[in-house]
Amino acid sequence: MLTRRRFIKNSGAIGASLIASPMIMGSSRLSHAYGYRALVCINLAGGYDSFNMLVPSDASQYSAYSDARTNLALNRSSLLDLAGHTKTGRSYGVHPGMPELRELYNNGEAAFIANVGALNKPLSAAELKSNVDFGPSQLLSHTGQIGQWQAGSSKLITSSGWGGRAADSLQGVFPANDIPVSVSMCGANTFQLGTKTFPYDCEPPRIRSSFSERSVGIDFDFVTSQLAKKAYHNLHGASSHWPDTKITMAKKNGVAAGNEQNKLSDFQTKFAQDHFSQQLSKVAQIISEQDPTKPARQIFYVSFNGWDHHHQLLASQASMLPVLSQGLLSFRNALSELGLFDDVTTFTASEFGRSLKSNGSGSDHGWGGHQIVMGGDIQGSQIYGQYPDLSPSNPLNIGQGVFAPTTSNNQYFAELALWLGVPLSKISYVLPNLQAFKSRLGKDANLGFFSNS
Repeated sequence: MLTRRRFIKNSGAIGASLIASPMIMGSSRLSHAYGYRALVCINLAGGYDSFNMLVPSDASQYSAYSDARTNLALNRSSLLDLAGHTKTGRSYGVHPGMPELRELYNNGEAAFIANVGALNKPLSAAELKSNVDFGPSQLLSHTGQIGQWQAGSSKLITSSGWGGRAADSLQGVFPANDIPVSVSMCGANTFQLGTKTFPYDCEPPRIRSSFSERSVGIDFDFVTSQLAKKAYHNLHGASSHWPDTKITMAKKNGVAAGNEQNKLSDFQTKFAQDHFSQQLSKVAQIISEQDPTKPARQIFYVSFNGWDHHHQLLASQASMLPVLSQGLLSFRNALSELGLFDDVTTFTASEFGRSLKSNGSGSDHGWGGHQIVMGGDIQGSQIYGQYPDLSPSNPLNIGQGVFAPTTSNNQYFAELALWLGVPLSKISYVLPNLQAFKSRLGKDANLGFFSNS
């Protein structure tokens, strides 16, 4: 098969430039519409504390942050300031271990979605101040919220996932080019499980990292896989077994986990040796092997485990956030080498945010949290959604520094799905709870973080 990398090498610079030429395709947007696109989901398993990833740096809000976090607060002088200010005049910085993320943000290649979480409906201030049960079921529960984030619905956690339903809806829209739509770097997951489609497993060998030994010992990838297998049983019968698809994957496109012949040895970009970075390396490898002349859509799943930091939060984040930051930049560089950075959108997800308030050495389960999106089609250098006022009197603070989301994860997922090519007529199938937010979902999409929104 003529792969993208070989096509570019064999054609030379002139040939490569013609692939994306507006004179050939009509417009760069039309090229995107009919060419290759991929979503890459980075699951930060365990519920990561994003209050120390994205920190308000203006005087009033930093003071509120510091007062609430006490011993977990980062020093203002250590923050890596982000360029510009929000529409409300606030300024922000990222964790001192994430200079690569700051570079991506300041270059317009990454953005943040603030205070995202699982919601059944928009919440009013009156509801938040009351004691009624206003949140989704199993709020603050790992298993409950893993299921709801991956399914994209509190009602479908024992069936399919929103990524799987997106893959279902793409059948018939884009030709089946003998490549799998859904590919997992971390085994079974509900996110990619559809009623018609299934994730292929291409997990690289496990690498034990020093920071994982300090992390809480729950293996949330195992929890995720067990939830996925239960969902599969519900879809296909109690006697069904999650199929082994590694061999099938290898036969389909010649990329097998651990295949020494397909290493990224000819990339200038070098990925770190931690397991997270090696998963991204494998994704870049698979993307590089696709035929550039055929339209196709793919959804990848990458998992970075170990974020349940009830204890030793500062030390754990000092080790883990740099790994996340460096991995994102390496992935961006590899995609840019392929000329595909505009065609791949990478986004983070986590079952919940964490409490702003310290429990002594860590933070407890929360609700809303801040997510990262990266890609050439992103309108970067912006914070989308509403970063909450961190004062204790804010109605969003429902107790112990747990903040209710101001953006539903369904709104977040909808823009990703529509960018990938899910027809507007199918979005209610992919995200059935989206209608509760009364979004128009057309040109004026929910959050507007894509350049064509």
